[in-house]
Amino acid sequence: MMCLAAGLCLAAQAQTSRTELMAHLDLATGNYCNYPNPSGHITPAPDGYEPFYVTHYGRHGARYMTSDKHYKYTIGKMDTAQAQGLLTEYGKEILQRLNVAAANAWHRDGDLTELGGRQHRAIAHRLMVNYPSLMNQAIDVKANSSTVRRCMLSMANFCQEMISMNPSLNISMDASEHDMYYMIANDSIVIPKSDKDDALYEKLDVFRHKMLNGRHQFELLFTNPEAAGKFIDHYKFTDALWNIAADMYCLPELNLSFNDLFTDDEFIDGFRAYNASWCLWEGLMPGAQPNHYAHYPLLINFLDEADLMIKSGKSGVRLRFGHDSTVLPFAFILGMKEAMQGTDDMEDLHNHFALFRLIPMAGNIQLIFFRKQGSDDILVKFLMNENETSIPITTDCFPYYHWKDVESYYRNMLKQANITYKDKIKKK
Repeated sequence: MMCLAAGLCLAAQAQTSRTELMAHLDLATGNYCNYPNPSGHITPAPDGYEPFYVTHYGRHGARYMTSDKHYKYTIGKMDTAQAQGLLTEYGKEILQRLNVAAANAWHRDGDLTELGGRQHRAIAHRLMVNYPSLMNQAIDVKANSSTVRRCMLSMANFCQEMISMNPSLNISMDASEHDMYYMIANDSIVIPKSDKDDALYEKLDVFRHKMLNGRHQFELLFTNPEAAGKFIDHYKFTDALWNIAADMYCLPELNLSFNDLFTDDEFIDGFRAYNASWCLWEGLMPGAQPNHYAHYPLLINFLDEADLMIKSGKSGVRLRFGHDSTVLPFAFILGMKEAMQGTDDMEDLHNHFALFRLIPMAGNIQLIFFRKQGSDDILVKFLMNENETSIPITTDCFPYYHWKDVESYYRNMLKQANITYKDKIKKK
């Protein structure tokens, strides 16, 4: 089977329907989406090939919101409304719920939740089970994380599960500014400008205000929506409520929900707003400024470290724990089919490009390398959230690709990108 034919089939399967979102409303939380169970399908490697190297980049697990601004805005405005006698009985109930959620989140901005730790242990567990011929060996495992707490704790949970299943693993963990030049966006890289970028952001602003207009929420919460609208911004208020509702999926132990503030269609509209936002923010939308350039150092790191492992003749695992803002553009750089369907038609975008397929909580990219005794033809397969996926390279053994073709493709991509740095001295 050739890659291009397989890619067409898989791309069709990756399309998102409103029916799918209605049936699984948790998917509509977008990048708040809890990690979906992978399909479990593993295509056997060609005869004689065994795994010898795993290289990975993963997002932290489920977390609290990264700031308390949404709680402060909604509670502050609703307190004012209550003082003016503008809250409905339902509005008073919602305010109570908001106070409970805010109290739980106090001084926990961006922290990993219990669920987030479980997500990474589960991913590590499946890695150990799916590739026993590699993972049962006494191999070196090198792990790095972003210097943000939730990433460090995600790394710790992942590695803890691995060592519990194979105590002979030699695991090293680090979280240092020394490695941030490739672990997160490298702000030393010059991003090429786009003439269409400003127009796209103006279009996005209109689209977001349409999707999160707040008319229904104001009718539910306030006895006089018009009076409330004089001191509460419809869009900002509704955007905050949507984020709070989405984040509750990361905190199942709270047993709190704000979904009743939204019809299913309205909740999906919030997803559509953020789906379009991320596509533009990271430079995946046609005509957008290519902000993914800031993540080319991660590709270089993947390539260089893979080459070193291959030349060494050894086996090992390389883990990196960071953020959705890296997983998404990196998937695009690699050409993974899930990241390649961006369009500037924001009304239709969600039908082709969906955040929950790319950057759910604990979302990850894995490359699994295979070798055959007596052969120098290394094979590699690409996993998006542990599911086999395709890249735009022809192969005769899909989902496996010949590493010599893969490396040549990416090295040529880097050459054509002509990466330049703001400083005269290249940052790493």
